[in-house]
Amino acid sequence: MRGLILSGTNNVFSVLCEDGERRSCAIKGKRIKDKEFEYNALAAGDEVEIEVDEGGQALVTALTTRRNAFGRYNEKGRAHQSMAANIDLVVCVASPSFPPFRPRFVDRVAILAEAAHVPLLIALNKTDLGVGEEIEERLALYEKLGYGIHRCSAESGRGVSELINLLVGKTSVFVGQSGVGKSSLLNAIEPGLGRRTGELSEKFARGKHTTTMAELFVLPGGERIIDTPGVRRLALRGIDPTRLDAYYPELAPLTPQCEFGLSCTHTDEAGCRITRAVEEGLVHPDRYESYLRVRFELEANAEYSAKEGWSVPPPRRAGGKRGDGARRQARYHGRKEEDD
Repeated sequence: MRGLILSGTNNVFSVLCEDGERRSCAIKGKRIKDKEFEYNALAAGDEVEIEVDEGGQALVTALTTRRNAFGRYNEKGRAHQSMAANIDLVVCVASPSFPPFRPRFVDRVAILAEAAHVPLLIALNKTDLGVGEEIEERLALYEKLGYGIHRCSAESGRGVSELINLLVGKTSVFVGQSGVGKSSLLNAIEPGLGRRTGELSEKFARGKHTTTMAELFVLPGGERIIDTPGVRRLALRGIDPTRLDAYYPELAPLTPQCEFGLSCTHTDEAGCRITRAVEEGLVHPDRYESYLRVRFELEANAEYSAKEGWSVPPPRRAGGKRGDGARRQARYHGRKEEDD
């Protein structure tokens, strides 16, 4: 019979089967074809085929073709980790303060959403604490770039019903840094979920992990929500650094205008349209800095470098060449963040 993966740990998965039963299943043969090199073979939202023996033991026998997958690079396991599959929407939960709003983390979530070919909704929680002018400006920029913006508060209930309306008929994955109130927001959306919430570290303004694994919930209306563990840093891999501009809506249309086309590194070339756009104020300096940091990370990765094991990016070339003005603006607007 068919089944839906709800969660999994230690290669044992909770599966909602088509007969309505929820079964604990291992993988038959301990492997899923074509997934042995990934950190986890199955993710919440995967549709699988299972078989149940006469003794009632259930085994996953096959994975049906995924429409898409949302995941990250697991640095400890040194492999790609899918957190959610077959999704329609990525909801990036953020907060204006405590912990502070981190736009470069949002940038990375946006890249992963683009890689999964699904829209991104930025849900700013804790709006009852107040939203500063700088954050409002950044939200306006994200909205201009085509990302959805929703302001809400799990504490006061503001915007919760409107958020529920945005989830109707969809499978949505919720992702956010620890402490932004993701679990509290999910409890507000569906009180019966009973997601465990945690406290914040006043010293570091960080949240403590309360969600330990990705888990799918089916709401009474049929909507599916996949809750993922809070993260502090999203490592990116598997993207060609020379094509990274395609994941930035404001950069993608500018690349063909570069003098060196797709060969342009968008750093110091005299005919680079992107660095000129930064200098002209057409591209936000911090978004450009975000692009540079991700690109250097991708280039430093062993997948794109002959020098396997690099932990830092190669040094920039010296000299006052074109693009220095753009980089100065980017550094000026840069934030000292734990996560880029």
